[in-house]
Amino acid sequence: MRGGKRLGRRKKQPHFSKQLIDDVRALLWVVTIGGLGLAGLCIWRGFTGSLPWLSAMVGLPWTAHGTMCAFYLNMAKSDHREGGVTYETAKAAGFRQKAGESPPI
Repeated sequence: MRGGKRLGRRKKQPHFSKQLIDDVRALLWVVTIGGLGLAGLCIWRGFTGSLPWLSAMVGLPWTAHGTMCAFYLNMAKSDHREGGVTYETAKAAGFRQKAGESPPI
């Protein structure tokens, strides 16, 4: 045992869809802060033209994120209703949770 954990035991990887949403959220913050920085630079340097490209650079990724989250929510709803994968698995187990497998709050 090293560090109080067994060797060879790996941390459970999140599902692909959850990992995708987490990755997109980090990218959204980079794009948003970058867009605000560019807007500030344009104001500071006295740029007097229009900036539709700047609002599109920030707004379009947030729109895509909202769409992706809506589809993820629809997938989760279909999995958790009767006939869904998660529901049927829990039903087969008698709706009992296994010790230590409770999702984080």
